[in-house]
Amino acid sequence: MLEQDAADLVITASVLEDNDTGFLIQEMRHQRLGPNPFIIVIMLLADADPDSVRKAIDSGTDDLLLMPVSPEQVFGRIEKLAKARKPFVVTHDYIGPDRRTKTRQFENSAPSLPAPNLLKARMQAGMDGTRQGVHVRDGAMTVNRMKIERDIVQMNWLANHVGAIIRDGSQDASLPDYAGHLVAAAEDVIRRTRNAPAETDLSAATELLDLARRLEADPAQIGFSDLQKLADLPKRLATSLDKTKDARRHAAP
Repeated sequence: MLEQDAADLVITASVLEDNDTGFLIQEMRHQRLGPNPFIIVIMLLADADPDSVRKAIDSGTDDLLLMPVSPEQVFGRIEKLAKARKPFVVTHDYIGPDRRTKTRQFENSAPSLPAPNLLKARMQAGMDGTRQGVHVRDGAMTVNRMKIERDIVQMNWLANHVGAIIRDGSQDASLPDYAGHLVAAAEDVIRRTRNAPAETDLSAATELLDLARRLEADPAQIGFSDLQKLADLPKRLATSLDKTKDARRHAAP
C-alpha cells in the first residue's frame, strides 16, 4: 500500500506480528518505500514507556495514541490532522513532522517545509486528483533535494573528523562508526541523485563512496592523499548542488 502510494492516511499499531511498523514508516518518509513521503500516519502504542514513545516519534509518525482507544479518539485525531499538520523537517537521519520548539531552533538548524495534506484536500473536496499529485510530487522533489544537502553537510563533518583521527595516529573507537556513516550517506546521495540526476555531481558521490568503503574495510590503507580527497569531495558535491540551486532560481518565472 505504501509502495503504491494508495493511501492518504495510515493508522497502525507500532508492532504487528512482532514486526516494528516504525521501520516501514521511516522507509516511507525517507523515500525508500513508495513515491510519497507525506502520507499521514497515526501510530497506536501498546506501551507508553519512554523508549517506545521515542522510537515511534523518530519513525516520523504524525501522531500517537495509547491503546486501547475509542473510535471517538481516533476520529478526533483524524479531524485535527485534516485541519492542520506540522511542517516537515529534513535532517541527516530524520524526515517527518517538525517537533522542535522555537527555542530549539538556531541559525544553522535544518529548515522546515510545508507538508502536503491530502487528507484535508479530500475532505474539503477543493483539489482534484491531478493537482494533488503535482503537489505531492513537487514536495517529494524538495525533500529529496534537502536530504542530499543534509547528507553533504554530514559527510563534510565526518571527513574532517576522520582526517583528524588518522593524521593524529590516535586509536579512536569511533572511527569505524564514522566510516559506516560515510558509506551510508554516500549511498543515499547516489540513490537520490539517480532519481533526480540534475541535483548534484554523481561522479563525486561515487568516488566518495569508494573511498569510504576502503576506509571502512581497513583504515590503515588510507594515505594522506586519500584524506585530502576525502576532505575535498563533500565540498565538490556542495558546490555542484549550489550551482543547481542557482540555476533553478534563475529559471523560475
